[in-house]
Amino acid sequence: MPEVLEPTQTQTFPRSQTEINYFSETEEIIYPEQREDDMGETSFHYRVISDLMQMLRMFFREREDVFMTGNMNIYYVEGKPYKWFAPDILVAFGVQNHERSVYKIWQEKVFPQVVFEVASDRTWKNDVSGKLKLYEQLGAEEYYILDSEFKYLPSPVMAFRRENDALLPVEISGEKVFSPRLNLEIVRTENNFRLFNPQTGEFLLTLEESEAEKKNFESRAITAEMELELLKAEIEKLKKQNN
Repeated sequence: MPEVLEPTQTQTFPRSQTEINYFSETEEIIYPEQREDDMGETSFHYRVISDLMQMLRMFFREREDVFMTGNMNIYYVEGKPYKWFAPDILVAFGVQNHERSVYKIWQEKVFPQVVFEVASDRTWKNDVSGKLKLYEQLGAEEYYILDSEFKYLPSPVMAFRRENDALLPVEISGEKVFSPRLNLEIVRTENNFRLFNPQTGEFLLTLEESEAEKKNFESRAITAEMELELLKAEIEKLKKQNN
C-alpha cells in the first residue's frame, strides 16, 4: 500500500493520550470495536444509512464475495490503532461476506471500493475535505456524500470517482448518479435516497417494503383462491339446478 499522508480532520489521536488503551499486559495491540469518541447520529442520518444498507443487502444477498456494513471501525495502519475511521457505509468487493468486529486493511487486502458518508452539521466539512483526501489516498474507487437534511451540501448528492490516483467530482444529473461498481443509480427522492436498478427499471426495496410486498402478494393469492372456490361452488349449484 502506498504511503498515506495524514489529511486534515481524520480520526487520529496523540499516542500519549490513547496508547494505554490499545495495549494489553502482554503488549498485544488492541483494535477497539467501539470508541468513546464515536459521534451520535440524527434520525435523518440513521434512516438513510438503515434504508440503503437494507437495499444493498437484498441486492447482493447471493454474493459471498461482497462485504458491506455501516459504521464499522476501519484500521489502515498495522500496529497503529489510533489510525482509524468509520464510514457510514462501505462496500468491499472480493472480500468474504462474514461477520467481523473491525476491518483491518492489511488483513483483508482490499480497501472498500465504494464508500458512503451521510452529511450532518458536525461532519459535512470533514466529509468533503479530510475524508475525501483520506479515501483518495487509501484507494477508494467511488465516494458518495448524501445530504439527508438537504441543507449542508451544494447538492443533495455529491459523487467522486477514481481516475488514476485521484477521486474526481462526477456530474450529478437530475439528482441521481450511476455507480459503476454497484451497477445501481443513487437517486434523491422526495425526502430520502433510494437505489434504482437500471436493468429492471425498478427501485430496490428495503426489508420492510419487501415484507409488506410479500404479505400483499400472499393476501391477493388468498383472495383469488377464495374467489375461485366461490366460483366453483356457483358452477356446481348451477349444474344441480339444470339437472
